This record gives sequence, C-alpha cells and structure tokens, in this order.
Amino acid sequence: MKPEEIKEALHRKGYSISLIAEALDVGIATVSGTVAGHTQSRNVAEAIAKLLDKPLIEVFPNQESYHRPPRLIGEARVAKLAEVKQLLAS
Repeated sequence: MKPEEIKEALHRKGYSISLIAEALDVGIATVSGTVAGHTQSRNVAEAIAKLLDKPLIEVFPNQESYHRPPRLIGEARVAKLAEVKQLLAS
C-alpha cells in the first residue's frame, strides 16, 4: 500500500498516527516514518498491519526486511536452537 492509502485505511477504522504511537510507546515520528517508508520498524509495521487486518507484506510490499521472518531472541531463540540441535542429532 502507498503511504496515503495506509493513512486513509487507518483513518477509516478510527486510528491515528498519534494514537498508534501512544499505544506502542514510540514517537509519532517513528510511526509516521514507518508509514512513509523513511523509517523501518517491524514492531510498528506489524501493529499497523494488524489494525488494518491485512498481511504485513500487503501493507508494506516494498520493505524487503519485513518479508523475512523476524529475528529470534530470548526464549524463542533458545527453543529454536534446541529444535535445530535435535533435528541435526537424528
């Protein structure tokens, strides 16, 4: 979607950039920049896609980094590492 389409879709659902920023505890510039494509924030992009009830890739088709699986951190990484070790051991 183009930035204006994203803003319009959010507006139709009753959401604003400032409301999303406050809900995510980030700056308005981060949300606005993510919508415009000047800033990359997977967290913000995923929230916007969720609010629009659309896949992330459909909302932000030109952001290649959003097309890859998110990086694994913390317990998710530990669990995935154990899974890989188990598969490789068999």
